Amino acid sequence: MFKKISAIKKKLKWIDPFTYVDMFIIPRVHALPSVLQWASFALSFVVLVALISFVLGATPIFFVVIAAFYAYLLFFEREEAVDWGIYLLSAFVFAWAIYSILGIALGTHAPMVIVVSGSMEPLYYRGDVILLQGTNFDQLTGQEVTLNQPLAESPLESFAEPHYTSGSNGVQVSTVTFNNDSTIPITKEGSIIVYYSPLLQQPIIHRVVTKIDALDGQYVLTKGDSIYNNTLDQDCGTVRYNVPEKSCITLYPVKTEEIQGKAFFKVPIVGCVKLWLFDNIGSLIATGKLPHTFRRVC
Repeated sequence: MFKKISAIKKKLKWIDPFTYVDMFIIPRVHALPSVLQWASFALSFVVLVALISFVLGATPIFFVVIAAFYAYLLFFEREEAVDWGIYLLSAFVFAWAIYSILGIALGTHAPMVIVVSGSMEPLYYRGDVILLQGTNFDQLTGQEVTLNQPLAESPLESFAEPHYTSGSNGVQVSTVTFNNDSTIPITKEGSIIVYYSPLLQQPIIHRVVTKIDALDGQYVLTKGDSIYNNTLDQDCGTVRYNVPEKSCITLYPVKTEEIQGKAFFKVPIVGCVKLWLFDNIGSLIATGKLPHTFRRVC
């Protein structure tokens, strides 16, 4: 039995990308003169910071954390510092390669997203990783409305009016009436999508409440499931020069071409690692408090 397990482990090592780092990269670096080895260590830091900045848009606090770790390696783990630098850079490159391949397979440039707020509770919590697949208007679930007008850069009040009711969860949007006199109820049966909000400058993962077929294309209206998200993302009041009259999530209806993907699978809590590194630590250092979006463990 143990021989079989050992044989399986030997075969599986060829799937591990670090096997090839150990075989082909580390020996070549070790063969370099000492000064070039330390140059490769410094280069791994510069490239790692540049890649993370380009891909993830990390905060200055995160760069400080990376710099502190490299300094620790330099002064306290000097014998293994060069190897560690190569492994860290390789790990990021491998992760990005897997992410890119996953995106191609799922038909979207953003195959996964980390939930950063409680706006979709109790379905999704902060730190959950959501896998996405490419989608189009016909593949989205949601009540459909046809409007005989263009909607590009049109605020909600120009084509629809939300209505509210009061209940055990406070005042909540319950229906939306459109210019064509059709009224649709707000439900939690629509597809969950991710789109980018220029107003908040971050991806939003919310539910489709209405699909709109307009003269200039196809759009959706969205809303978070949480009782604390009591209105539509697009309920901004009057919008002048891209400035909303009241607090909202995105200024205009979301064009289906701008949807990054449709949620189909959840991995709980895993994203907390990134949130601690990028958000929580920075908030603690800057304000002495965890961010107001903190939930459970992150």
